Amino acid sequence: MTRLTGFVLVAAALAFLGFAGWRWAGTVWNEDRTYAAQRDDMRDTAVRDMVMLNSVDPSRAQLDMEHWLDISTGTLREALQRDLPAAQAKFAKQRVPTRGEVTAAAVTSFDADAGKATVLASVRVFLGADADGAPSSEQRKRFEVGMKRISDGLWKVESLTPVAPGGRR
Repeated sequence: MTRLTGFVLVAAALAFLGFAGWRWAGTVWNEDRTYAAQRDDMRDTAVRDMVMLNSVDPSRAQLDMEHWLDISTGTLREALQRDLPAAQAKFAKQRVPTRGEVTAAAVTSFDADAGKATVLASVRVFLGADADGAPSSEQRKRFEVGMKRISDGLWKVESLTPVAPGGRR
């Protein structure tokens, strides 16, 4: 009887381990998990790019504006390129840096197959700094950010639309 009990316990343990391994493998290679990882990577890119598009240091404004062109595509990139001379003149007069910080971001649409996505982002823009290093003032902005995956698989900002409080543009 003892030998039979031991055999049953070993068989039950092996069955449990087999089932647990099968369930684990199902979660690791799950399509939903891949989709979520792609969506999260795109969202992280959108957040990083919104920080960059809302930050400029007058001492290196030319480099900041070149980064803006690097992270944009489509109509936004064309508009940034077209407005570059005016932006250069504006930043040449600016004495204090601005620094963007995304306080919230939500993916409202994501189509991995088409390489298109939309993110709503809330951004705080800190202007300058006082003697203690604290921002001298701040602005709060909200944007609808259109993202597009380009041929090399990278996500870039395709459109940037201000959103008024209450969701009105």
